Amino acid sequence: MTAGNTSLRRSLVLAGGGMRLAYHAGVLIALEEAGISYKHADGTSGGIFGVAMLASGLSPAEIAGRWRKLKLSDFAAALPFVKYLRPRSLPALASARGIRDKVFPALGIDITKINANIDLEATFNLCNFSRKTLEAIGHQEVTADHLVAGVSLPVFMPAIQIDSDWYTDAVWIRDANMLEALNRGAEEIWLVWCIGNTPGYADGAFLQYVHMIEMSANGGLFAELELIRRHNAERLAQGLKPVNIHIIKPEFVLPLDPDFFFHKIDADTLINMGYADTKNYLAAREVFSFEDIPGSTAMKAAGTYIHFRQQFSGRASIAGRHGALDIYLAFYIRECEGAAADQLMLQQYSSVRFNRDWQVSGYDNKLKISKKGKATGSFNFIVQGVVYVLCYESEIPCANDLLLGLAFKTALVTVRPLSDTVIEPGFLLYQAASNRIRNAFYLHVHSKTGWWKKQQSKYRLLNEILK
Repeated sequence: MTAGNTSLRRSLVLAGGGMRLAYHAGVLIALEEAGISYKHADGTSGGIFGVAMLASGLSPAEIAGRWRKLKLSDFAAALPFVKYLRPRSLPALASARGIRDKVFPALGIDITKINANIDLEATFNLCNFSRKTLEAIGHQEVTADHLVAGVSLPVFMPAIQIDSDWYTDAVWIRDANMLEALNRGAEEIWLVWCIGNTPGYADGAFLQYVHMIEMSANGGLFAELELIRRHNAERLAQGLKPVNIHIIKPEFVLPLDPDFFFHKIDADTLINMGYADTKNYLAAREVFSFEDIPGSTAMKAAGTYIHFRQQFSGRASIAGRHGALDIYLAFYIRECEGAAADQLMLQQYSSVRFNRDWQVSGYDNKLKISKKGKATGSFNFIVQGVVYVLCYESEIPCANDLLLGLAFKTALVTVRPLSDTVIEPGFLLYQAASNRIRNAFYLHVHSKTGWWKKQQSKYRLLNEILK
């Protein structure tokens, strides 16, 4: 069970970040594999999705599966047309009906199961707009209206009236409620943070709205961390152990919700990012020291990058079983700020599915693209407690082939337990032409420039690694 049998009272705090918090599913899987159990989980804003799924009795693997299958169009629901005819009195740009009627059921969020849960204490944070306060609602009292209000970001979705008060997303007050964890006796807190924190300031109304969220959310978190630092000083003075804080966050700022909604990134990639980032954190597992509170959520700026995905299918043997094997790869080619123009960072995120029985994320991802257009990579994955390593080799003859869907036609793949030194014969996997064309269509260039310069950046980055 999620709560586990442990004498250490541990809280999991899932901060907000919108639809892109499919990322949380990968984090939850990695924590479960590492034996990190918790008696209490707290969710704010988009973090409410993950906590509500846990409190509904779903396992981390089931949570990941539901995110992978979710129709993102279900988030979109318009208000009655007549309301758009009166823009000055428009309650919001859209309705929360899609979240209530489609997204919650698709994600397995069940209020009856949440209220009846006896294995996990869960709390959900809302802004009581009428009183301008933060309220943490326990799982036994929470209603569907509370959950909807907790993810109703002002401007985008209407506030919800519950009894005589109006409620909305709590991000403008706090995007993570570690103090609630302290109030419930937490001795260790694991915070999962996805709101961006980079030095640059962007132009444009939407990005500056995002910056307002970043300022409010990070500022609220820093104030909480300072309070916990003082709380720990008092505990040490009394001869008690301090409350340890672990912070899991992406290396680079995550793409925003519109990128997810318009398929510039997909749920599988976000899940695999969360899993790989958490595995990296667990390898070091450094308790937050409180020496640099503003740096606690610092991330690398996205910079200029290309992102594209590839999928291969075929037959292979794993754990003595022969069956259908699918591998899913997501690639990033990044120009890192401050690095030389020809020093590009290559990143890979991965997952593997076997016989449609299970799909698991990869970690310890390695990727190399040679000047001759040969892409070689590897990653580890875990099935039933056994660590496997998957290695592959594919081809990108030239930039135009990738952009036209003519690259990555096949992949030579080997799979073996990590403990084995004997390399078995490889399996040839194929990628359907329809997949390659779709992947070329959704190839995404991120840059703070106009359309034409983005196209130039695309060719420049691809030619740089293939020249």
